[in-house]
Amino acid sequence: MIAVSEIKTEADALQAILAWSKDRPPWQRDALRRLVVHGELSVNDIDQLTALCKDSSLASEPLAEGHITAQRSGAPTVALKNMRGVQNVNALTERQTLNFIPKGITIVYGDNGAGKSGYVRVLKNACRARTVRGGPEVILPNIYTTQPGPQCAELEYHAGEEILKAEWKNGEATDDLLSEISVFDSRTANVHVEETNNLAYTPFPMRLLEWLVKACRAVKDKVENEISSIEKQTPESISEPSCLLSTAVGKLITSLSESTKDESVGKLAALSETELAQLVKLTSDFATDPKATARRLHAQKTKLQTLRSKLESLAAAIMPDNGQKLADLAAKLSIKSAAARLAVQDFSKNQPLSGVGSEAWRELWEAARAYSEAKAYPKVDFPNTAEDGRCVLCQQELDQSAAMRLRRFEAFVQDRTQREEDIARQDLDGLKNQLEKTGVPRADLLQWHAFLAEELRNAKLASAVRKFVVRAQWRLRAMRRSNSDVEHSVPLLADTGLDRAIIDQESRAEALLADDESDERNKLRTELDELKDRQWLAGIKEDVLAQIVRSKSIAKLQTALKHTKSNAITSKSTSLSQALITEQLRASFAQEIDHLEPAGPDIELTQESSRHGGSRFKVSLTQSASPDARVGDVLSEGEHRCVALAAFMAELATNNSDSGIVFDDPVSSLDHLRREAIAKRLAKEGRRRQVVVFTHDLPFLFLLRKACTQVDDPAQKTEIALRHVKKQQGVPGYCKNEAPEKAKDALSSLKTMRAHLKNTRTQYDQDTDEIEWLTTARGLIDNLRQTWEMAVEDAISPVLRTFSSRVDTKGFAKLSAITQQDAEIMRKHYRQCSALLHKASDEMNPSVPKPEEIETELEAIEIWLKKVKECQKEIKAP
Repeated sequence: MIAVSEIKTEADALQAILAWSKDRPPWQRDALRRLVVHGELSVNDIDQLTALCKDSSLASEPLAEGHITAQRSGAPTVALKNMRGVQNVNALTERQTLNFIPKGITIVYGDNGAGKSGYVRVLKNACRARTVRGGPEVILPNIYTTQPGPQCAELEYHAGEEILKAEWKNGEATDDLLSEISVFDSRTANVHVEETNNLAYTPFPMRLLEWLVKACRAVKDKVENEISSIEKQTPESISEPSCLLSTAVGKLITSLSESTKDESVGKLAALSETELAQLVKLTSDFATDPKATARRLHAQKTKLQTLRSKLESLAAAIMPDNGQKLADLAAKLSIKSAAARLAVQDFSKNQPLSGVGSEAWRELWEAARAYSEAKAYPKVDFPNTAEDGRCVLCQQELDQSAAMRLRRFEAFVQDRTQREEDIARQDLDGLKNQLEKTGVPRADLLQWHAFLAEELRNAKLASAVRKFVVRAQWRLRAMRRSNSDVEHSVPLLADTGLDRAIIDQESRAEALLADDESDERNKLRTELDELKDRQWLAGIKEDVLAQIVRSKSIAKLQTALKHTKSNAITSKSTSLSQALITEQLRASFAQEIDHLEPAGPDIELTQESSRHGGSRFKVSLTQSASPDARVGDVLSEGEHRCVALAAFMAELATNNSDSGIVFDDPVSSLDHLRREAIAKRLAKEGRRRQVVVFTHDLPFLFLLRKACTQVDDPAQKTEIALRHVKKQQGVPGYCKNEAPEKAKDALSSLKTMRAHLKNTRTQYDQDTDEIEWLTTARGLIDNLRQTWEMAVEDAISPVLRTFSSRVDTKGFAKLSAITQQDAEIMRKHYRQCSALLHKASDEMNPSVPKPEEIETELEAIEIWLKKVKECQKEIKAP
């Protein structure tokens, strides 16, 4: 990066800005490029830069080396040689060449509408013109051409000892060396009227930073307006929420920001069925008589306790130890049954009928026992084998064998193994029946479910209880069927939340019966508030989520706002001002003011404090009775232009460059005295460099020519060349590399007329009717009269010239060279011209003058003027 101490010229300052800009936000780098290339930013520019400020990933073009055009130390002296081949620029005709002299003054004169401005616009675009306020001049194509094609021109220029060529195309960069040529007009001046009507001088690099600060403010305003617009979209439900600030929802709303998670909002806004039921219950609790509600809650608690007792029995029944008991009893029964089967096998041997001792047989035997003891022989032990006893089954009398068989049957039945089997079976069946009684009938389950879900409004608890009962009874059935523990998992009664519900019922009842400010009652009220606000949040959930999106947009815009701060720009401008605004510049400015404003107020360049990124240098009155007097109020429009020109010339003096400078109508709005002062200043500048002046002001042309040629010291003459841009047959842009007719001296006019006469001689020889020659002759004779007038003006020019505002008394003695004879000769030939013109114009059959007659008059003028001039040279001014 270039050190401040190394900055000597505007080019150095722009290089320093380029290096400094690489650390600036992308939008500022793009803004700098636009400002350098196009000047102050348009509304569309600000819109695009604002978008880039908000999103740096958008396409942008930063300021680069190729955008900077300023005079550089060590560059060769550059001067224009010619401009030609202009195409599609305004309505300029094509295939024209405009020549310039490399040193001295080239005056390019053109009447209004002649096309002069079109050539100036090309030079402003191709060379180094200050970017104008409001943007560069638009170079329009020929609007009368349907297919204009590219806008282009060829520029040939001197670069030191070399002659180079460049092609200019509108919108494209031209050769860098052409930027050594400076173009001035009043719109590109660095002196401008401030809002306070003070004049301020700001070198271009500093004004560039000042414009960047304005861009910062413009972008900042747009971003802030966008933030304000987004903030206005906040619904009233968010800006003035109806929730309590102490609840979780209230805290969420008051702290709503771009970092708020959508999930957090969704979680708070989603109430479960249980929470909704709790909201209904608490709302009802606080809306009715507390004592009545407490009694209802106690009754509900009692029912819940009854349900818990029932479920505790079921939970105990399905415990694994009961499964183990079933397994133990079933094993014991199996053993006893095996022993009994062995006994049956032994008993059934040698029996007349098969199956004796079997289960079916035993049932038959026990049925016989029951009948005998109840009906047949109630007072006799079974079986009755007395003499009078009969078989209770067949009712036959018993013989001794049958009696013995019955006694053996009873002995078998009363055998220990059989009794033990029966006991084991009874034990197993007894446990299974006991476990079965713990089950919940379906009707009871439906009744309990309705109580929990509808009366208590606790669907979650109802579902949990139902799930527990169903899973418990599945396990219980499986245990009873398998007579053992099973793989079905053991559901836990604690998981149902039944105990919590019982406690909550008691707590609610106690809170309702407690004092209004008790902890218990406050706890319930807090819970109710939380649930109410969550229910409110559910209703505005979409608004809240949209607000989070808006907050994210605002946060992004707030980040963009940080990139619109101008502190660093102001600091950079201040450092540049210390390098650019030197005593040399101040002295040069004062000197230029002396040259250009001899009759105006005394003014100087003074430093002011930095403001809005620009280090200001105020154009101040050096002597004023009023300390508050503002230069902008004092100076006229013309004086303002002189101050602007003084600043321009002062900058050139500090750049140490002798490259060309181009002026576009530099004396518009100026009075005669200041025009003459500027003419002398430009003539002086032309002695050391190329000066090109485009003007439509004929008096200024004469003043400038006089300032270049009529000097006391011949060594102080400035080389001068006149060019002419004019319109022919309605088409502008025709270039004549000679003075316009109305600006030529007599000898130059004679030279032109002789050439024209020579070119038209063939017309006279071939025009037998003399019709075409008549028109030509009239023009030549009329020019003869005008040339005699020019000759007279040349003769008295040592004292007075056309458009001159004063009489030069130093040249008065030279008028003595004009004799009485000279006056008679002049009048004689002037009358002759009138006579010739009368012959060619007014007669019925005009006698057309011959070329020889016109030539004779041309020679007369030339002889007369040369004789007068030679005599005047011999006369020394006193």
